[in-house]
Amino acid sequence: MNPRNILKENNFRVTSHRCDVLNYFIHAKNALSHADLEIVFKNKIDRVSLYRILHSFSEKHLLCKIIDSKGNITYIIDQQSSKNKTYQPHYKCKSCNDVVELPALPKEYLEKLEKLNIEELNFLAEGTCETCTNNK
Repeated sequence: MNPRNILKENNFRVTSHRCDVLNYFIHAKNALSHADLEIVFKNKIDRVSLYRILHSFSEKHLLCKIIDSKGNITYIIDQQSSKNKTYQPHYKCKSCNDVVELPALPKEYLEKLEKLNIEELNFLAEGTCETCTNNK
């Protein structure tokens, strides 16, 4: 996954800041918040520019914006990343904060969503992952 190519394919102007942020997400193991990225890019990207990058990436479905039950917002690379957005459910462990994509929703469910003309759908399951449960 080359950040420059991904940006071009999605009609973004290629900038060093966008490439750096996208590259960081490509290699990230966990979902990241704006605050997490502020620390990473502290002396390179100001907080407003970072917010705009995250917003534009989530609008174009390069990143999934995940809102948990406490209202915390994190982002994760969108493995589906397509212009014809599919609604991809995610799972967040309340103990380790790991976020993973769940299998795609059934076809008939997705077809129903398409007919409803939904503009935004947040689908997040929360609980304690197997690793955290076994480490108790």
